[in-house]
Amino acid sequence: MEKIHKETNFKNIYYRDTPKGKIYYVLHQSRKKVIEKDICKEGDDISPQEAYTKYINKKNAMQRHPTKYQNVFFRESKTNGKKDKSYYFTHNGIETMVGKDSQGVGVTFTYQKYTETVNKLRLGEEPPIKRKRRNIVTFDDAFSSYIVHAKTEKKTWDKDEELYTNHLSSFHQRELVSLTQIDFNNLKNEKLKTHAERTVTYILAVARQIINYAINSGIVKNYSNPISNGKVKVKSKHSISNEKTGFFTREQAEQLLEKLQEYKGSTSHIYELTVLLLHSGARFSEVTSLTWDDINFKQGTIYFKSTKDGNERHISMSKLVEEVLKSLPKSKSELILSTFRGTQILQMNKKWQQVVDSIIPNNIVTVKKTDDEGNMRELSDAEKQLLKKQIKKRLTTHSLRHTHASWMAISGNFNLMEIRDELGHKSIKMTERYAHLLPKDRHRKTNELFDNI
Repeated sequence: MEKIHKETNFKNIYYRDTPKGKIYYVLHQSRKKVIEKDICKEGDDISPQEAYTKYINKKNAMQRHPTKYQNVFFRESKTNGKKDKSYYFTHNGIETMVGKDSQGVGVTFTYQKYTETVNKLRLGEEPPIKRKRRNIVTFDDAFSSYIVHAKTEKKTWDKDEELYTNHLSSFHQRELVSLTQIDFNNLKNEKLKTHAERTVTYILAVARQIINYAINSGIVKNYSNPISNGKVKVKSKHSISNEKTGFFTREQAEQLLEKLQEYKGSTSHIYELTVLLLHSGARFSEVTSLTWDDINFKQGTIYFKSTKDGNERHISMSKLVEEVLKSLPKSKSELILSTFRGTQILQMNKKWQQVVDSIIPNNIVTVKKTDDEGNMRELSDAEKQLLKKQIKKRLTTHSLRHTHASWMAISGNFNLMEIRDELGHKSIKMTERYAHLLPKDRHRKTNELFDNI
């Protein structure tokens, strides 16, 4: 039978009755069970307010505050009843207290002691300060626990593992509690040089989930997630200069569909997906999450639900789309297209990109981000610039959405508001990237208006 914990009026503070009065405690989630950690002793006779204050003071006393020097931090403390700071450094799993602010010890002095300790240990000499050994939890330790959980709870655990391996390697051997908001901001800025905003957002999301799991499961204590609650954001500029806006010509699109005919009805669904993406202008995730309830053959429309990225909308069903949809078998899954397991398709099969590259000259990325053993390479500035240019220019699955919008703009039959509604953009700024494709009719209209005056 599950134990009932008696609550107080203070968050996270519970109590149990004893012959000598109440004992207040908090709950701590260890790896295997929930543990009661007492705040006071039997007979202390303190109030819930005093218990809460005692708990907060102890929690704050253990909280690490990073400094400008890696491996150097301080904790809030008190000396003779006055606020103080205690400075520490860590090395090889050992935490060392150097001194307090009230003793004249500061960040620079602590860092000097850190470098002195490292040098003496390297030479086999006795360190200048006695050190206290404790268990170190690395970012990799946290991930090892997280991925076991993710494999049972998340369908996309393999994507998390891929992002962790390829993009978070610089943090693998770092002590988890040493990672700061500055570290992740630096990572974000570095990744944005060579990767799309959405990819960088996913990388940070995986890191955030790993840290949250470590904190919530008690793997680390007295540590706040440095990237929770939007502390490190990828701000979209929505400008033409930083967006991939390449699109297929009609001839290229016809060639592509012709080449993909041989994959009709295959388990990869690359032909069917191409038709739906090109003719709807929808995002890949929107198309692959469509269910048969979203399809209305009678009215000839497809309904796309509202998401965090796009507005809900109905779009018209072309004859080719209707033909493709009616050719699809009704599976056990409610999804109109799914994997052989009946789950949502997360990305286009690699064969699709190979077909595209075969019909479009120079539609390839020549800069290799990994070495022959699959490890991430350190790219030169020239390689980074070339990679960014090639990625922006390359036609990919997402280019089918840009093609739909670009053809609408070029036709001259749609204004930006109509294109926005078709694509489900939440902001007109996102649609303005297609403004340069609209027919330049302003000069003719102006001349017609003023010629007779």
